[in-house]
Amino acid sequence: MSEQGTPSVDAGAAHASDEVVVLLVDDQMIIGEAVRRILAGAGTGTGTGAGAGAGAGQSAIRFHFCQKAEEAIATAARIGPTVILQDLVMPGADGLDLVKQYRAQEATKQTPIVVLSSKEEGVTKAQAFANGANDYIVKLPDAAELLARIRYHSGGYRAQLRARAFAESERRRQIAERKAESVNARNTLIFALAKLAESRDTDTGLHLERIAAYSRVLAEQLRATMPELTDEWNMNLQLASSLHDIGKVGIPDAVLLKPGKLTPEERLEIEKHPGIGADALNAILARQPGDELLRMARNIAACHHERWDGNGYPRKLKGEDIPLEARIVSVADVYDALTSKRVYKPAMPHAEAVRMIVAGRGTQFDPLVVDALEKCDAVFQLAGSQFHEGEERASEVKEKP
Repeated sequence: MSEQGTPSVDAGAAHASDEVVVLLVDDQMIIGEAVRRILAGAGTGTGTGAGAGAGAGQSAIRFHFCQKAEEAIATAARIGPTVILQDLVMPGADGLDLVKQYRAQEATKQTPIVVLSSKEEGVTKAQAFANGANDYIVKLPDAAELLARIRYHSGGYRAQLRARAFAESERRRQIAERKAESVNARNTLIFALAKLAESRDTDTGLHLERIAAYSRVLAEQLRATMPELTDEWNMNLQLASSLHDIGKVGIPDAVLLKPGKLTPEERLEIEKHPGIGADALNAILARQPGDELLRMARNIAACHHERWDGNGYPRKLKGEDIPLEARIVSVADVYDALTSKRVYKPAMPHAEAVRMIVAGRGTQFDPLVVDALEKCDAVFQLAGSQFHEGEERASEVKEKP
């Protein structure tokens, strides 16, 4: 049965890609039955695919019948017909007004509409076309003619939908491609900027690469209990971490490159770098306020020297007031400083560095991030050793005559 219990052929699978889906809107049951029989002879499908009587290569026809004009528009939107057969005169409604209403709703804006009339009238036919109809038939025509017109209009509509879908798919592909290229260029520039700033300090080696690796490992471990740390978030963290010390470009060489112990005044000068970095990244964010990577980089630059107990710098933030990304990079940065060789100190063994960070749990560092470090201890050590080994090999090659 069809809409409102009137005769129908199987309405299932109405959205199959090549099916003809017919909606007849007519108040006369006898017209509905007549059209149903015509379409049944063409293979409307009764659970057997194309059905008996369908021509070679012809698709099945699914038929819906609606007798109430007030339900026609909603029914059409719900079933998605490929052809609407609309009676011209119905109780309480003008078929031409219904044509306008089909065209006014998105679901049937382009659907072929065939107006059915009891007589041939030039003026009425002109009005039907002016209102958006695609065809005009004096009912009921010869079965072969009706079928031919239904298949013609449905085929054209399906072709239009496929062309539109292809065009939309291609448009989205091009947008995604351009976005990927733009993001890749942006990410490359960000890392290049970070490396340029780092180049002022000749004793850091692959510091940025190690910080990125440590931060990613910690974030992946935290993800076990923090599902909000998505792949995108973790990838952003990996790149954003490289900008943690970007503010050091504003520190005088005499202070930044001093080999010995810093004076209290020089220490205050060094402690300005989080603010300098945050200001620089805020200036970029003002132009790209929705960029999550830049927002994360700004938070890291500004807050990676804050402490969990509130005794850090520059703003003395405490606990969860410190952005999570900065709390992660804080642990990564301290670990790297401890385990890296410098002109003024040897590299600290991994186990000893971890013990020192664990000792700062709840004071200098976020307890959850420290817990994550302990749980991924082996992976964390491996991530750093690979970069340290690469650094040593590069140094050996450089020293050879």
